[in-house]
Amino acid sequence: MKLQLGALLGTIVLTGVLGAASAAAAPVSRLEVRIVTGNEQLTAGGALELRIYEAGRSVRRVPLVRGEEWPPDSTHIIPVTLSEPLEPRNVERFGLYYRSASPLAPGLEIIAADVELPSAKGSPELLLNATLSGVVARQGELATSDRDQASLACRNDADCDDHKSCNGRERCAPHAAGADARGCVKGTPMVCPVNQVCSEGVGCRGIDSPKP
Repeated sequence: MKLQLGALLGTIVLTGVLGAASAAAAPVSRLEVRIVTGNEQLTAGGALELRIYEAGRSVRRVPLVRGEEWPPDSTHIIPVTLSEPLEPRNVERFGLYYRSASPLAPGLEIIAADVELPSAKGSPELLLNATLSGVVARQGELATSDRDQASLACRNDADCDDHKSCNGRERCAPHAAGADARGCVKGTPMVCPVNQVCSEGVGCRGIDSPKP
């Protein structure tokens, strides 16, 4: 069944399948975006980007289309390398922002779109366990619902661990001064002796010492 869109501008929030937060706890630097479009083409010169909204951070904008044309009823698998690692547990929502090349172009129909995370289990996990489906206006956004804020809050120190030793041990202390949006407090960076620096996985070492 086709979805009809009344508004031509603005942000559209349509939710596909949205379950519990992804079980992936470790930061990831690579994603894979899978998009299946409907019977309207994405014309050359248009823009499509992935937007990831994280607690306490500015929105990430990842271009997926750089002016090329997408034919109707097509499937696209787009590998993404992030400039900074992403903590899936910090993600509040994600969406696809679309801007057409022509003011006369119809909305872009998304049959299904999801963001896959690498997983040690073999099969990839979906970011927020969500799949987007709907129609995006010629300038607008199709996004998941905001994740429940209670599910973002840390429950123990392990929820705050950034897997780095040199910057100290993070704590879950929602009511402490300096706690972030998730209730995590940064650790105290390791202090090394004079002429030594901290190296991850090694600890303090001489400045001129070869890296492991």
